[in-house]
Amino acid sequence: MGYVLLKTFGNYIEANIALSMLEEEGINCHIEDENSVTLMYMASGFRLMVYGTQVERAEEIIKNAEAEYLKTISCPVCHHSGFEIKYVTESHESAVRKLPLGRMIALMSKMLTKEGTTMQVKHYVCSNCGKEFEDLPS
Repeated sequence: MGYVLLKTFGNYIEANIALSMLEEEGINCHIEDENSVTLMYMASGFRLMVYGTQVERAEEIIKNAEAEYLKTISCPVCHHSGFEIKYVTESHESAVRKLPLGRMIALMSKMLTKEGTTMQVKHYVCSNCGKEFEDLPS
């Protein structure tokens, strides 16, 4: 069995933190095409690949680490500590437009991919007041 996609990350740092965490636990993994520097690659994210027989263990490690971290973040609205993850479906084009040069990337992506391509975007919801954030509050 070969490598399979475990998770796609929107930024290099988050992808490499997950990679390091999994490697420390003995998981055989890598970031696919990490050194590619193309507009299309930046738009599609960083793909964390895991050896097929280790997927379930890798998913559990990532899930637990993220849950523990979210317990430490305070909500700027109610000051309660603790967030939950909510996945929102967005069109690929609307997500890409948020990037620098996003309109150009979105146009190129539309020409090269099927129209209507969607992606799951992570949002964070305060477990106390329910306020939703696109990014974790700092």
